[in-house]
Amino acid sequence: MKTTVKMLALCLVLVKSAWTEEQDKVVHGAPCLKNSHPFQAALYTSGHLLCGGVLVDPQWVLTAAHCKKPNLEVRLGKHNLRQTESFQRHISVDRTIVHPRYNPDTHDNDIMMLHLRNSVKFSQKIQPLPLKKDCSKESRSCQILGWGKMENGDFPDTLQCADVQLVSREECERAYPGKITRSMVCAGDKEEGSDSCQGDSGGPLVCGDRLRGLVSWGNLPCGSKKKPGVYTDVCFHTKWIQNIIKTKWL
Repeated sequence: MKTTVKMLALCLVLVKSAWTEEQDKVVHGAPCLKNSHPFQAALYTSGHLLCGGVLVDPQWVLTAAHCKKPNLEVRLGKHNLRQTESFQRHISVDRTIVHPRYNPDTHDNDIMMLHLRNSVKFSQKIQPLPLKKDCSKESRSCQILGWGKMENGDFPDTLQCADVQLVSREECERAYPGKITRSMVCAGDKEEGSDSCQGDSGGPLVCGDRLRGLVSWGNLPCGSKKKPGVYTDVCFHTKWIQNIIKTKWL
């Protein structure tokens, strides 16, 4: 998305490790078109925004494994978090399924599925985002979105969007030597430094109207033109996701 306006910040909840520390930085984003992303989920705990997520099935939401907390609630059909919107749904999570090989130290397999207590009825405002099944041929142009923290430390009322480009594995490995695994995919913006940041974790990386990745981790401070953001590779986990949806877990 090309724009001449200073885009608002999107920033990624990053898991603390020996080689990262939490900071904030201006990242380039702008308000999404209202109701243009019916798959977007807001993940709350104890009444506070925790992470983003993606609706992929009437009763399943995808997010990052490092977003696991007790008493999770999913809010769907939201654009402005501070307003009560007639089509919004608040549904509690009755089961969390973290990838069995998730490693919080390396961020490997940073993916989790949330089972909703009640099934969602799809509408124009609430719809799932299809998974990207074949990533061998794909557009490099993608979009990230969320309600992440802005430069002034506040969280935006409305959903924010920013355009990024997929980055080759070789380039990403040069940016993060020894830290990129097969379960990760990278995306960034060398011109504007568009990036995701605190509050956006678990939200979608959308390429060609399909779910390509989930916000996981990246360089701190956010928004570096030289270091892309790192996302959980949904293509790598497609079979795991589909098997859980098809299995009677509850």
